[in-house]
Amino acid sequence: MVILLDVSGSIKVNQFKIAKKFAADLVKHFDISKVRTNVAIASYSQYVKTGRTFYDDASQEAVLKAIDGIHYEGAASRLDLAFGLVQFGLFSGKQGARICDKGVKKVAVFVTDGKSTRGVEFTRQSADSLIERGITLFSVAISDHVDEDELNELASTPRKSHQLVIDTPGKFFTKEQVERFAKEICKID
Repeated sequence: MVILLDVSGSIKVNQFKIAKKFAADLVKHFDISKVRTNVAIASYSQYVKTGRTFYDDASQEAVLKAIDGIHYEGAASRLDLAFGLVQFGLFSGKQGARICDKGVKKVAVFVTDGKSTRGVEFTRQSADSLIERGITLFSVAISDHVDEDELNELASTPRKSHQLVIDTPGKFFTKEQVERFAKEICKID
């Protein structure tokens, strides 16, 4: 599973804190190891930064430390760079992804407001390319000013089970919401 955090200027500092807490809470629902669920962490704004690859120590503690190490940038929202990192970087064998293991699910979780520099059409094309490569997409909205069209493109279908939208802006996701979302990730084929 790859978790991508939007750290762009359209995300406010308090929403960034919500994003990091959500990512940490989500990870706690999985058995993190090289043979069970392995997690890569990245962030995107003007630049894309890898916080953790699949080669790194596969423990919950290591993943939580990587999430904690993500910093807010507040610049452009280069979702296009994030797509490139997922497609050609993190889910490649060079970054430790288990590309030859049968039954290994590839999941990308975008924690964002859905606003990108390149726009919805580019997001649609890029998301379709990831889906064609067998990557299941989930989107998590952390803002009350969400671009719903773009957010929808960041989720596989059915969208209802592949999206999570914060219901009270400025508040953290509840334990139940995160648990339900983690269960949806586990359901994918």
